[in-house]
Amino acid sequence: MPRNNKGFSIFTIISIIAFLALIFILIIPNFYNVKEKEKQEKCIEQMTKIKKAIEEYMVDRHQSFSGDLVELVRTGYLKHAYECPENGIGDKYIATGNFETGEVEVKCPNEKDFPGHKLP
Repeated sequence: MPRNNKGFSIFTIISIIAFLALIFILIIPNFYNVKEKEKQEKCIEQMTKIKKAIEEYMVDRHQSFSGDLVELVRTGYLKHAYECPENGIGDKYIATGNFETGEVEVKCPNEKDFPGHKLP
């Protein structure tokens, strides 16, 4: 391809644009905290599933729920014991259910560090 002495070749211009686009794509998630929001949404989604499982448990068994999520998995109300996606392994949710009042409480173990991890 002939090169103009006064400017850049078309290949150089396209390369620069592609490079800038790649940098932009890599920076956007960090700029808007996309990963943090995804973790928060996943945490709330998991807490909602746990809450529904406890409600079903209490209705079926006519008793309050206390214990860990392994009991819900063992009895078939949950597929697996969920953990908060924020910090990793071992961050199991704290859950209780009162059959008398119908109240169910599910708390994220990382709620103090990440206040957005609460059920609405």
